[in-house]
Amino acid sequence: MRLEFAHLSDDQLREVAMRADDLLRFTAAAAVAASRVLGQEMYDVQLRGALALARGSIAEMQTGEGKTLAAVPTVAWLAKERRGVHVMTVNDYLACRDARWMGDIYRLLGLSVGY
Repeated sequence: MRLEFAHLSDDQLREVAMRADDLLRFTAAAAVAASRVLGQEMYDVQLRGALALARGSIAEMQTGEGKTLAAVPTVAWLAKERRGVHVMTVNDYLACRDARWMGDIYRLLGLSVGY
């Protein structure tokens, strides 16, 4: 699905994400948004982690595997579904850094970010 969405404009991608009624379609749109904003593709381990989290499981990821990015599709999916989301981290520095770092992805998906 990522290839299907890669050619869409930002507005079209946002529309696809906001209208997505299944987790896989939304996650693919979120992965494309992340690629555009960060200039890097999400790794399979990040996508698997995102899907596990969205399905209510705990996902253990090693240092350097991209936990911050793996959380983005799940956080965005839950927010889109109006389930309420708070992302917590261990200190104010990381909260600020991650909100700034991932914020443009959330905004591309039609969501807002605060910290």
